[in-house]
Amino acid sequence: MPSYSSREVYQDWRYAIDKDFVTLEDKSFSFADNGRLQWGGEGKKLSFDGEHHRACASDDGKYLAVAVDKVIHVIDTDTWKTVILLRGHTSSVSGLAFKIDDSNTLVSSENEDHDRNKEATIIVWQVDKAKEMPASIALDGASKAAAATAHKLDQFGVNIKEDALQELQTALNTAVSSIVARDLVKDNVRIHGRLRTSFQSQVFSPSGKWMVYLPGREPMSNDSAHWDIEICSTNNLKTWLTLKGHTDAIMWMGWSPDELRFASMAWDGSIRVWDATTGQQMHCFKTDEQNWTGEFSPDSRRLVATDGDGIVRVYALDDDEPLYWQCKPEGPEPWRRAVAWHPDGKLIAVGGEDHGELLMLDIDKKQVTQRRRLSTAESRVDKKNAKQMMGDFVGVDQVQFLDGGNKLATWIHGDSSAEVFDISTQTKWRFARGGIEDGPDADKWRDKKGKVTSKGGHGMVAWEDQIRGKIMVASVDFDGVRIWSAPKEN
Repeated sequence: MPSYSSREVYQDWRYAIDKDFVTLEDKSFSFADNGRLQWGGEGKKLSFDGEHHRACASDDGKYLAVAVDKVIHVIDTDTWKTVILLRGHTSSVSGLAFKIDDSNTLVSSENEDHDRNKEATIIVWQVDKAKEMPASIALDGASKAAAATAHKLDQFGVNIKEDALQELQTALNTAVSSIVARDLVKDNVRIHGRLRTSFQSQVFSPSGKWMVYLPGREPMSNDSAHWDIEICSTNNLKTWLTLKGHTDAIMWMGWSPDELRFASMAWDGSIRVWDATTGQQMHCFKTDEQNWTGEFSPDSRRLVATDGDGIVRVYALDDDEPLYWQCKPEGPEPWRRAVAWHPDGKLIAVGGEDHGELLMLDIDKKQVTQRRRLSTAESRVDKKNAKQMMGDFVGVDQVQFLDGGNKLATWIHGDSSAEVFDISTQTKWRFARGGIEDGPDADKWRDKKGKVTSKGGHGMVAWEDQIRGKIMVASVDFDGVRIWSAPKEN
């Protein structure tokens, strides 16, 4: 059986379109002025020491938080300068989110390691009160400790050579950094649990009054474990509701805009809707598949959800027969793991895994009105049948309406680029990974054989900058965070 890896996809992929969003005249959306850019054409690039893999923006666009391994960089989006480095986690940061309407409050969680005695931890930060520790303090402490240990061992006839001393210093630096980090957050509120930020899952309710998390360490994903959900008040961070019923990994959680309903999607084949004020389960929709993501409609009366067969379901929660519409894939059954309601409640954007599929669904007409699909035609492959497999590695896993619904921002993994579609003017912007399109800077990201040398990124963060009058997009790339923009209409 032929094999093909994601690493090879990043090397071989070249951007091309099979089918695009079309205008009323049935012509492809054109690129806006200065709307087709690639690496080197960004407005700003932020570089970090270490692997950056998570980012979020505050609700007002004041701050951009970037997780670099165990450290969170809080960046002022006016100056693009780092305001503070938040150190407190002892393993890499797995999720972070600013509180709604409060750019001063940030929560973050960390990856679990193999130490079963170590608690999964959520840290609540007050940006203006956070303590900062220069990295040099831990390094200096580890260096002195290593030297002292070497001196003591020498007294016992053990001669530590330079490479062994460096190994000892590295081990001590890790230990000292963890001890100092824990001390820095000893006064912070810490919760034994995990944030879920994948697949556009919510952390805070629309008003910012409530926060949701998964308590304790992550259970086994075996369809028989207890996957509970806890909702707490952001005033005192004490548990308000505990929601029980899921028996496998929970992928998405979120509130209705009126905060009267709460929904959760899980791999146990269930989509559950809860009364957000009492915790009582109102609906349990069975799909018999892994469920991935969802979102409530702007009027709070409908819920969209996706499953492992690529079916998009829309539920009318007040109706006697809640299943309003099932949109099934044509042909293959790709995962569709990103959805967003248009602010007017009449359209839903859906991101799929097959060839960067992007759909626009008309809810009243119950039909697909726009479909974008990428092509492997221009990709440079060495392996036989590689192009047939390549399309499965390229998918849209973030969709977000902005600018009053005029703009749709998307992130495409595999292609590892961000795009913005203007629905009103029927134009688009593309911010492409280096080397996957021809252009003035393309050769910087290609080797002598024409293989692309840039690697895949970790998604995007998009927000509205009212002062600049722009839609801002931060692409979390393998070598830094690049800042792009498109004009804002409203």
